[in-house]
Amino acid sequence: MELETELDLKILIVYPKFKKFLETNTAILNAIGLPIYADYKAFPSLGVPILTALTPDIHELYFVDGNIDDIPYEDNFDLVAISCFTPQAKHAFEVASKFRVRGTQTIMGGIFPSNNPEACLEYCESVFIGEVELGWAEVLEDAGRGSLKKIYKVGCGFDLSKFPIPDRRLFKGKKGYDWRPLLLQCFRGCSYGCASCAIPSTNGSRIRMRPIESVMEEIERDGDLDGLYLGDDQFLLPDPALEKYSLDFFSELSKLHYKKKILMSSSPLLNKNDRLMRLLRDSGVNTLYFVMGWDPVSISALSLNQPREAEESIKYLKDWGFNLFASIGVGLDLDTPEIFPRIVDFLGRNDLRHAEFWIVTPFPGTPSWRKYQKTKRIVTEDFDFYNGAHAVFTPKKMSALQLDEGFIYLWKEHFTRAKLDPAEVLEFYTLTSEYKDKHGI
Repeated sequence: MELETELDLKILIVYPKFKKFLETNTAILNAIGLPIYADYKAFPSLGVPILTALTPDIHELYFVDGNIDDIPYEDNFDLVAISCFTPQAKHAFEVASKFRVRGTQTIMGGIFPSNNPEACLEYCESVFIGEVELGWAEVLEDAGRGSLKKIYKVGCGFDLSKFPIPDRRLFKGKKGYDWRPLLLQCFRGCSYGCASCAIPSTNGSRIRMRPIESVMEEIERDGDLDGLYLGDDQFLLPDPALEKYSLDFFSELSKLHYKKKILMSSSPLLNKNDRLMRLLRDSGVNTLYFVMGWDPVSISALSLNQPREAEESIKYLKDWGFNLFASIGVGLDLDTPEIFPRIVDFLGRNDLRHAEFWIVTPFPGTPSWRKYQKTKRIVTEDFDFYNGAHAVFTPKKMSALQLDEGFIYLWKEHFTRAKLDPAEVLEFYTLTSEYKDKHGI
């Protein structure tokens, strides 16, 4: 939607800094002895290029990533837009406050502000709640008049047939990013309602699907980036509508003869469709980011020690030739201290050599956050620690300390047993440039 205005604005989009695993929990580094995940920097979330695509050319756009850039507080902007999720909240508050003191119009949006508007309004002039496509034009019009509304509440019913192809021109040429794939979004919303997931509250509980031709156009437009990452979890779920979309999607993707690495997400809750697997393989998908921690099959396997269905899914995917990178979450109310050695044994038994671990985190606005607040089980509200590397709550069947110690045990014990060679480490993990230089890698 284009604005009918002659007022051009000087706009700064800010992607705030957030502290990575090893910035807040150096015990992980000591446990594994390799600086993986230490200071890696990836392209920002899709909020930034979507905002860019929605902003008419009459306006002057600037962008800073707090993870690699200094924030230009002394420059004059007509509008500062800050897009953030929970681990970025503290830095987002700092950025908003400093611009607001200068009299600059400031607005915050994204997952965290949508779920915590009142907290954000202590630091900024305006908060955007919901999907940005439904109200960015109004924000620009109001900013042009110098009269931002306190809250823009637009909901999450955007028609994905009108999805704007994200415009990455503000950051594609930037130096300093270690991980530079083309992150794609094909779905919004989720009907599964996992307790610690913020997607239903921000994007709705109904899965919406983006037109496949739009995704293919984006892939061809941004073909200069380093591979594809299909970040949506829904492609391989056992659902008839999702199966049809996935079959059509990978049929079209295979026609592009894409030559770079393709990574996508999956889980043990798997649609074991041979035709779909063949299409994935023929399209060039070679690695699956195999997430365990949310779905009922994962819970049965790890929390309840009933691994048969999960192990069948793993064998099925391996038989089709896919590499699996396991990403395993711990800290559910079902979990006891026995889960930690059980996970290490599970990984070894199923020859899952490449893995990472995270603590299930009750992000503000999620059902688990409300539950833990009500039962006074939140340990800290310092959002720097809401990055998956800390027990920020007290689990039901162990202490927060036991969860923290078990988390470190997973890293140490798995990497002691797996004994990865340097080539494997380089293929599946991000090492610091300092370490690579030191060892001639």
